[in-house]
Amino acid sequence: MARCVMARCVSRVDAEVLARAVQTSLGYVPPLALPMLAERTGLEAGILLAKLQAAEDIRLEPECKQRIEICSGRTCAGRGGAKLIRLARRLLGVGMFQTTSGQKIRLEPFRCFGQCARAPNIRMNGVIQGAMTEKRFELLLGVLGRTKP
Repeated sequence: MARCVMARCVSRVDAEVLARAVQTSLGYVPPLALPMLAERTGLEAGILLAKLQAAEDIRLEPECKQRIEICSGRTCAGRGGAKLIRLARRLLGVGMFQTTSGQKIRLEPFRCFGQCARAPNIRMNGVIQGAMTEKRFELLLGVLGRTKP
């Protein structure tokens, strides 16, 4: 997704301008976008990161209390990941790369966690949970929805 955003910025090579374009589309600049930004701008990764951290309006983390990523890779999608995505969108009332009201839960797709044997997988705040069923996921979302801000 970040690559598509940067592709639309044909003449722009300024790191902050590109980062803001990515942030406008995704809500923040995800870690996976940093190598693409570095390559596109010709900056070393460390220099780019320092520059983006110094910019007050650029977020390197999403604004949310809970971040849920659902694997959308081939194996996970085929074993129920696509259903988990539809379920989450319906129950949370948000689309991908969006956050529920009150900044409680942010929903994001992820291409592959490398845990295909345990598909379908989700990652919640950095912790991968495999063999996720619709029932377990619905219960999890219900508990998260009732947590206090």
